[in-house]
Amino acid sequence: MSTINTQPILDLIKKEAQEAADRLLKEAKGRTEDIYESAADRIATLQKKTREQAKAEADIQEDRLRRLFMLEERKDLLGLKREVIDEAFLTALAQLNQTPADKVAQIMGDLVLQNAAGDEVLQAGAVNDAFFTDAFLQEMNTRLKQAGKPGTLTMAADRYPGVCGLVLKTSQSEMHCTFDALLSTKREELETRVAAILFPQDQG
Repeated sequence: MSTINTQPILDLIKKEAQEAADRLLKEAKGRTEDIYESAADRIATLQKKTREQAKAEADIQEDRLRRLFMLEERKDLLGLKREVIDEAFLTALAQLNQTPADKVAQIMGDLVLQNAAGDEVLQAGAVNDAFFTDAFLQEMNTRLKQAGKPGTLTMAADRYPGVCGLVLKTSQSEMHCTFDALLSTKREELETRVAAILFPQDQG
């Protein structure tokens, strides 16, 4: 047995082993390539899905931001319009407060006649109060008596700050017959008309 040349066998084994090894390596390489290819496909799919998802999320975010911006822009615009309208009413009030004394006396006299019970204390506003005289008070009491009311109005010595007109006072209440109160009462009705004048482009 010892004289048998084992080299060919070893060579054969080596050859077979090498072929087996090569085959295994080739198969392994093929599997590896398949794995890499499959992984690459999965990665590409995942990346595509991620990009699509990211794009979708980006689109959603962009849409949200756009709508938010539009809302903020609209809010800012509405705020600016509100400021303009408020300023318009303040300007109107300032102009009303500069009404000539005889005209103020006429307007306030009519308001007193409409709203007074006839025995209140009249307090004039501190703004443009030249109309508020003893003669005005006497005339008002006369007109109230002619209207079937007591006609015993009295005059407050002090002035109501910051307004032009009259405040009718009793022990339990007070009624403001002032330009400020008149404008506030009519504001809701007037705002639509003022807005139409200031912002005609918004009208249908």
